Amino acid sequence: MKDVIAMRKVKLGNTKTLARNERGTVAIEFAMVASLFLMILFGIIAFGFQFAGRIALSYAVAEGGRAAVAGLSDTQRTADAIAATEKALEGYSGLVKTSTPVVEITTEADGKKMIRVSVAQASLGLPSLPFVPDLSTLPDVSTTFIVTDPSS
Repeated sequence: MKDVIAMRKVKLGNTKTLARNERGTVAIEFAMVASLFLMILFGIIAFGFQFAGRIALSYAVAEGGRAAVAGLSDTQRTADAIAATEKALEGYSGLVKTSTPVVEITTEADGKKMIRVSVAQASLGLPSLPFVPDLSTLPDVSTTFIVTDPSS
């Protein structure tokens, strides 16, 4: 019985050494630093996907504008622009969800035609994180080509 009481006194008497014991502090510090590091890492990844989607839209509207320039009539230019834009976006279907491309063809007073191809990003294929800026609120991606008749 005396041995049990002596053992309890020894265990309770070591509170000073327990307060100075630094075992486990590295694990606690790692948990604090790792959570911050992982938050930054996933933020960079999520923003990278959003930025890649924006670049994909820019590429698609440029392809649509290039295809529209080759058309001979406004109807053919519109059809070519929409087809080329949608074809360019097919490869990025997992990355961006878009609306139908919009093609506007206007003729200026001096005979120049302006072809404007634009695509609105409906949403990103990935859920966004609360601490990452959302790029889907930016204006539509568009490009404008001016077509002139070289014979005049």
